Amino acid sequence: MSSLELDFVVYLGDPEEGVPAMPSSKLVAEIGQHASRLQASSLYGALTFTRGGKELVPRKSDPILPLLTAVVRAVRYIIDGEPETALFGESEYGVLFEPTGDDVFISFFSGDPYEPDELLLQQAAIKVGKFAEQVIAMGERLKIILEKVDPTYWKEDDHARSLSDFLDESKEAHKTFLLEVERGLRV
Repeated sequence: MSSLELDFVVYLGDPEEGVPAMPSSKLVAEIGQHASRLQASSLYGALTFTRGGKELVPRKSDPILPLLTAVVRAVRYIIDGEPETALFGESEYGVLFEPTGDDVFISFFSGDPYEPDELLLQQAAIKVGKFAEQVIAMGERLKIILEKVDPTYWKEDDHARSLSDFLDESKEAHKTFLLEVERGLRV
């Protein structure tokens, strides 16, 4: 079975108007062509969960900066073995991250994380190290996108500063995790 891949897309405008969405890596590569269509303060996106090139859940749009900030923030808690959620700001959706051994189970839900109204993705597994790598890379790509769209945004927005801070914390936690694995202190 192929590995779970985490990423996000960014909508090139208001998702309710049927605008296209671009995968984060592609948008980073082509940001010069699209930056004028985007506003840092109203950037919408969706998390994607794929396996073998197939998206496992329907995309649910939300302001991507606060959502991805919550996901990046979760990394250090997951590495420490604590469950964490990332809740959407404009809907009832959320993502539950449950570490178990050397895996993280990811569930995408509607309603309460522990008694969901609907499970769109139930306990998809990914290795803790892979989870951290992918989430940190997602945060770095969003940071690049935002810097190209509005270079001053990092000084003005609390979520942007928080993303930067949580990226630093997550990188440090991941580095410590890798050292512990290398030394045989973790699986």
